[in-house]
Amino acid sequence: MRLIDIEIGRYAWSAYACGCTRTAAHLADDLCRLAAAQSSEEARALHIENHAMIQSIPQEPAVPVASVLMAALAGDLSPGARFVCLDLLSGLVFNDDDSSEQCQQIARQGLWLLYRDLWSGTLPGITAGAYEVLRVIEDDDDRLRAYRDSGQVDLPDYLAD
Repeated sequence: MRLIDIEIGRYAWSAYACGCTRTAAHLADDLCRLAAAQSSEEARALHIENHAMIQSIPQEPAVPVASVLMAALAGDLSPGARFVCLDLLSGLVFNDDDSSEQCQQIARQGLWLLYRDLWSGTLPGITAGAYEVLRVIEDDDDRLRAYRDSGQVDLPDYLAD
């Protein structure tokens, strides 16, 4: 059993109204398939962003989805699945509403997982995704700057501060 399986099991998914207008019951299976995806194309094809967010605004299942994404990031994911998880998490933490603040708190609990992905250099998208989340959740700007400026992190130009 994986961490993501336990985290998915913690939530009554059918109690949440999904962004697709049904209950979020289907998200449990979709999130498992996301974690098992072998490519970003396979992971993106699940369109989880359309269920957890509508026009970049988090929906009812956003907080449980953020928690599951953090559990997934703690596990062994393909680079494509890791990229999509970070991209989804970035969207969930980006706003200033209550759901986004709760998603930010969840992401802060896994701060070092995000720094690992920032530092890994596995794929530019993984590095960028981790940095985008860290820019929102990191309370210690000096630490983030030190990692960013270490020479080990290669960020795309659009993320240059």
